[in-house]
Amino acid sequence: MINEFKTNFLGGTRSNRFEIFGRIPSGEQGSVGGNFTKFHVRSTIIPQMSTKTLSYDYFGRKYHYPGERDYGSWAFTVLDDTGNANNLWQMFQRWHNNINNHETNVSYNLATGNSYKAENWEIRHLDINGDSVLKTFMLQGCWPAAIQQVSLNMMQPNTLNSFNVIIVYDYVDVKGVTERL
Repeated sequence: MINEFKTNFLGGTRSNRFEIFGRIPSGEQGSVGGNFTKFHVRSTIIPQMSTKTLSYDYFGRKYHYPGERDYGSWAFTVLDDTGNANNLWQMFQRWHNNINNHETNVSYNLATGNSYKAENWEIRHLDINGDSVLKTFMLQGCWPAAIQQVSLNMMQPNTLNSFNVIIVYDYVDVKGVTERL
């Protein structure tokens, strides 16, 4: 039984092998793409994807049909690294402020083509050695719905600060899986 399992199980995937790439639309220096990697992101989840069910009564029976696709929000934990030009907490705060400025109540100028949404944020699930990409989740139309608190606690002197970001998006493309069954 154990030998059969070992023969059929080819190593599996690891939850700690991932990278995240994206660009914050700020119109200034602050591309997250090159520096926003597994080093800065401590944990994340693959967003939930589901299909709503439409039910109809017909001659005393219920018939079920697939409805609209529904995508859950995407959350990740970022290490609060302030040692370089790409201070991620500040960049997310600027992005959030550009969506709706709390002082002027003015958002991005859509007339000039500026959008509050980012395109093509990627979650790359890596193989066991971190050498190749197994799956890529490309989130389209991302923007931060929440930048959660940064905890300050004098009772934890040897702990790195982190904060959570919750992203909503329009849809997700999954690369690295077969398109048809």
